[in-house]
Amino acid sequence: MKILMIIDSLVKGGKERRMLELIRELTREHGDFKIHLVLLSDTIEYDYVNDFPITIEKVKRKYKRDIGIVFRLNKIIRKFRPDIIHSWSTMASIYISAANFFSRIPFINGVIADAPHDLNLSHKHYLRLKLTTPFSDIIISNSKAGIKSYKASDRKSVCIYNGVNFKRFENLLPHEVIEKEFWNEGKDGKYIIAMVAAFERRKDYYTLAEAAIKICTTNPAIYFFLIGDGEDLVAVRRLIPPDLLNRQIRFLGKRNDIESILQIIDIGILCTNTSVHGEGISNSIIEYMAAGKPIIATRGGGTDEVVQDGVNGFLVDYKNAGQIVSRVIQLFQDTRLATEMGKNGYQYVREQFDISRMTLQYIDLYRGLKKG
Repeated sequence: MKILMIIDSLVKGGKERRMLELIRELTREHGDFKIHLVLLSDTIEYDYVNDFPITIEKVKRKYKRDIGIVFRLNKIIRKFRPDIIHSWSTMASIYISAANFFSRIPFINGVIADAPHDLNLSHKHYLRLKLTTPFSDIIISNSKAGIKSYKASDRKSVCIYNGVNFKRFENLLPHEVIEKEFWNEGKDGKYIIAMVAAFERRKDYYTLAEAAIKICTTNPAIYFFLIGDGEDLVAVRRLIPPDLLNRQIRFLGKRNDIESILQIIDIGILCTNTSVHGEGISNSIIEYMAAGKPIIATRGGGTDEVVQDGVNGFLVDYKNAGQIVSRVIQLFQDTRLATEMGKNGYQYVREQFDISRMTLQYIDLYRGLKKG
């Protein structure tokens, strides 16, 4: 089966990771898929894509609304003759809908990856989804909350959860090696909370920083790893007192060894700015769970579909630093509860978010559309 996939770029992000994990599974574990991947830019931050047995074609826009892209995509469609077209971003869906207008190849509009509040036509992704829905055979969301938020067609919408490739958590460097990168003596009784997310407006590092300062000021054994990069990084760093910065509260930047670092943390956290963003299914949360860690996360959106409050983690209210402090101290003091939550999360993500489960759902969808 031939699948034409299209996406804006391969920057480090959740939908990009999800697409690449699917491509890896389709081409390595299932031999009857041929993938032609089209990028609308030349940005590739996942270098390993070059090792995939696929064709990659870059169709760069010369300016913001380059109508010539439609004709170039139409040419690719006619040459590759795909069985299915699968878009992963809203602008790509606009272009490919126009390019596919006469070909009428089954089109999967797989663009819902969040669940914002109060969407209307002033929201560009919402507007683009509404414009491309008539040309879509299937609309995919990675959460049930996303389908509800975007008011997507009940008849066309399908929820397929993200999948974790558990092989990424095998054959890692020994935890002692990772620990000594940060402390010569190793972890040695230190308790580590980590948040892996971009320093962008949609994430609430400000509330986390407030909570971390309160916790670290009175608990010298507790450390925070803030992992990521982005436009808010400098502003958040400025909030940290000099005696805590790069000691108990550490900014690690972008890392390519997240799985290794997760070995040595004790709690995984995700704070979301729900005033501007609603999570779909967060890769960070399910990866914390895959590493067997308890979760603390801002309630709302798809997060409520992953974090079972009091079972595999705790949900906290938006901008409530006090709740974060309380839950961190509770888990710090109750190691039995933390261990049990970590085990529950691991089991849950194994059952509901394994990469093979996600892949089989996509395969069933592709084959059903081809037969149709």
